[in-house]
Formats: sequence, structure tokens, C-alpha cells
Amino acid sequence: MSKQPKQQKRDGKGRILRENEDQLKDGRYRYRYIDSSNVRRAVYSWKLVPTDKTPKGKRDDISLREKEKEIRQDLDDGIRIVEATMSVGALITRYLDSKPKLAYRTKTNYIHMFQKNIEPYFRGRIVKDIRKSDILRYYAYLYKERKFSATTIQLYQNLIFPAFQMAVDDDIIRKNPCKGCMKDYAQGSMTSNRIPLTRGEQEELLQWVKSDKCYNTYYSILAFLLGTGCRISEAVGMTWDDIDFQNKQISVNHQIIYGKKNGKHQFYASTPKNGTSRIVPIKDDLLLILKRHKAETYLLSRTSEFEVEGYRNFVFINSGLKTHMQNTLVRAFHGIVERHNELAFEEDNPVLLPDFSPHTLRHTYCTRMAENGIDVKVLQDIMGHKNISVTMQVYNHCDTERLHEAINKIPSALEQCVCI
Repeated sequence: MSKQPKQQKRDGKGRILRENEDQLKDGRYRYRYIDSSNVRRAVYSWKLVPTDKTPKGKRDDISLREKEKEIRQDLDDGIRIVEATMSVGALITRYLDSKPKLAYRTKTNYIHMFQKNIEPYFRGRIVKDIRKSDILRYYAYLYKERKFSATTIQLYQNLIFPAFQMAVDDDIIRKNPCKGCMKDYAQGSMTSNRIPLTRGEQEELLQWVKSDKCYNTYYSILAFLLGTGCRISEAVGMTWDDIDFQNKQISVNHQIIYGKKNGKHQFYASTPKNGTSRIVPIKDDLLLILKRHKAETYLLSRTSEFEVEGYRNFVFINSGLKTHMQNTLVRAFHGIVERHNELAFEEDNPVLLPDFSPHTLRHTYCTRMAENGIDVKVLQDIMGHKNISVTMQVYNHCDTERLHEAINKIPSALEQCVCI
């Protein structure tokens, strides 16, 4: 007796179903398969093919056949399908757990960013469903709704991008959705805080602060930042033991930060940002300013009982005989600009100061050094840049400006033959 052919399965519309496809009693379609871990899995959809309509009241989704195509492609490419369904939050947490050498301050900031602005936004979203447009919309939300600067948004990119890249490297997803998402935030006014002070603005700032009865207490630290290129955390952590007046240099071997540690806000010490100490030579003008500042404040600093993890005798102290909080200095710098410009408007030809941050002063120092032609490798060491490309960005910009200055000083090559 001949063997009867296997009866083909059909759906409610009479369409022939493929192997491992079936239709459940509630009308949903199901496809069963074995994943890369040899575990039996199933996916569902209310539609068999893309042209089907989703039943009224049911959540719209891609069709079963489209899901099958994705699954077969993922299996062929070795994509770890199950892990791709982890949440965005779980992925970022996994990434942070994989970085044991991340500086304490950096990791604390990343955790704060994640808990406050990333996890709530992407809650319920899984890794495999995140597209580039999702990341672009998220950054637009940070910029338009949260009023974050381009620099702050870059910090989020610095966390989210490598997390998704780790997923790519682990064969969880094929492409990094964060790639190229910062292009819209790298030009125009968004990067204005990266513009250094001009020589005229720098001179105006120091002269005005020195003569102002309210803000003259900030003269020494402003001169120090402009004369050393130190980060603000390195400046507030500077002790008199770190300044070598005889050899005209300072030792940048630690930083003092005010932030959350062990569950409470406090001052704490850490190594410089890139984990290495450096020596920064100082010029005679800054040396003189520091000598005068020491004569005025050294006794107060020595008698102060304020100490941070073994560091004391700080160079820059406030009225409470403690080192400064970084945020307090930032607010003071904004106040300087506001007060200076308010008074300047009363003059016939006012010289206005742009708003600046401590990092602006560091960038200004780097720019002055590059303008004067200092060797780029030496400048990298002085600035404490881990990557020389950061130094080169400033150096190349200065070269462009010098090129324009040189061209403007000579007659045009066309002036003898062009009629205007």
C-alpha cells in the first residue's frame, strides 16, 4: 500500500502554512524554531504576511513571515537572538560592570546620568529594536526639552555608544545605532564654550578682576588657570607643597573633587583625570602672582584644620578656610562676566567679556601655547591629554588662523591684473 502524503496545514483563510508555522485558536500565527543555544523558541504575530490587517483592538506588529526572515538571517549570521531582547538599561549596566578601571568620578557620573535621564527614557525598550532614529530623537529631546549643551550630550554619547558597540562585538546586534548621531551637535553656537578667550579678552578679564573690590579674591586662581592650563579640580586641589618656586614649576599629582561618595556629598581626592602626574613649568609673571598670594594667605592655609584624605595647606581657599567647590567657582565666573559687562555698557566703547567656564580658561592656555609654536608633543604632556588628537585639534585651528594672518599681511597675487 502506498504511503499517504502528509496533509498540508492551512490557516483560517485557506492559505498553506510553512513548516513550523501554525495558527492558534485565538487567530494568532506562531513560528517555532531552535535558537543558537539549542533552546526551542517561538514568535507570534496577528498577521501572516505584511499585507494582512491587524485585527481591531490588537497591537500592530510586523508579520510572522517577516519575523521568520529576521530569525533565519540572525541564525545564519550567528546573532545571539535571545540576548538581543535584553533592555537598554541592562545593556548599559552590563557595559559599566565591564569597566573596572573606570575612574570613580567618571563611573559615578555615568550612573547618575543613567538613572536620571537614560533609564526612564528607554524603559521597556529592548536592544534589538533601537534604531539610529531613536538615538537621534533622544539627543534632540536632551537638547530641546532638557536644555542640555552639546558638550553634555556628548557625555551621553560617550556612555551609550560603547555600550551598543559592545553589543555589536558580542554578536547581539549587527549595527551600532549611535554611529554618527553627534554630527548635528558639533558646529555653530553649540560649541561656543570651546572657543578660547582672545588675548584682549584675557587681558581685560585679569585687569578688571584685579581692580574690582568684590571679585578680586578670584584674581589669583584665574591667573593660575590661565597660566597653567590646569583642570579646575587640579587647581582647587593644589597645595603649597606642589609649587616649586625655585625651579619654576608645579606638580599636578592629584585632584580634589566635591561630589557624592559612599552615599554622601563630600570632598575627596583622586589621581589626575588620565591617571598620571605631570610637571607644568610656570612663567615669571605667574610666579610673582603666586608669591604675592602666598604672602597674603599662607598663614591662614597653614592654620586651617581642613584636610581631604591627607591633603591640606591648599593654595586657593575660601572664607571658610576650605578649598573651593567647583560649582561655586563656576557661578562666581558667571557673576564676573555679568557684572563686568553691566558696567562696561556705561562706557562709550565697551569691551565685553564672553561667558566662560573653567574649561574655557584651560582651552585658552592651550591655544596661547599653540599660537606661540610650542612643540605639540610637549604641549600634550603639559595639558595631560591622553590622546594627542585632542591637542592637535587646537594646534591645527591655530595654524589656520596664522595662515590667514600671514596672507592678510601681503599684497594680493592678483592686484596687478584684476579690475574692480
